[in-house]
Amino acid sequence: MLNIGIVGLKNAAPFIEAIGELPEFCFKGIYDPSLLIDCSRPTKFNVFQSFGDLCCSCDTVIFSIDDNLYHPLVCEAIRHSLDVFVAGVHNYQTKELNKLLTLRDEACCTVHIGHPLICTPMFKTLRQICSHPLDVQCGIVRGANTNLVSLARTELSLLLALVHASVHRVAVNVYSSFSSVPDTIRIRIDFDNGAAANISVDRYGLAPAHTIKAVNYNSIVEADLALSKLITIRSDAPDKTETHIVPDGSLSATALQLETFRTCLLGGNEIHNSLENEIRAQIACQRIHEKMRINFNVF
Repeated sequence: MLNIGIVGLKNAAPFIEAIGELPEFCFKGIYDPSLLIDCSRPTKFNVFQSFGDLCCSCDTVIFSIDDNLYHPLVCEAIRHSLDVFVAGVHNYQTKELNKLLTLRDEACCTVHIGHPLICTPMFKTLRQICSHPLDVQCGIVRGANTNLVSLARTELSLLLALVHASVHRVAVNVYSSFSSVPDTIRIRIDFDNGAAANISVDRYGLAPAHTIKAVNYNSIVEADLALSKLITIRSDAPDKTETHIVPDGSLSATALQLETFRTCLLGGNEIHNSLENEIRAQIACQRIHEKMRINFNVF
């Protein structure tokens, strides 16, 4: 059994519920550096008075908030040789991610970065089928209040985990139809292994959607991540299609990530979102931001 603690009260609720789904974890309590927890009132969980107390009581630590203000605490946890789960790193700088990578290698511990899709059975099945994708087309449609840049970053991390390569060249087009903020982002990516990809992210559409089409050496795979459905066309039978419905399983999305994290700690080869993957995504996003600024300056 692994003793696990949480840093950050704001987004702790889904992680507390997820730990309850996993008997392999023993929840030791929460430390909140912003002091949002009123210690004078009784709570359902233990409240640590200092980060050092949490580190001494736990084997692993969850950082529940995607905020680089927590970066010093993440570094301190790694220095204590604790395995770390970070909910997200979209607000981290590249140099901060590189520092975490260096500390992780020195401490020989595991750092898992949260991602809503990489640990799902759907993506694992897609990755098994698409071992060497040559061309990938990603299409996402979300609601009017969606942050398209953050959504594109999340999709880019997913794409990098699928293609197994670093980004060589990036081209971006940004369109605003109804507002001053981007309503559509089109990203073209060339990878250093010769593969190519296009990401289309839209704020407006007939219905929410998330699709990935991958062209491989011997097959074409179309995945509908919203419906958990895969359609495959193979070179040995091009006039036939194979349809697979991938069940989500009994665990919640957060519990599934924590279970993957636990399997990695035990030496398993589970697919997870690594620091290396996020660093590649961060570098590519810096290029995307620069291209977006150029496009807006033109208008």
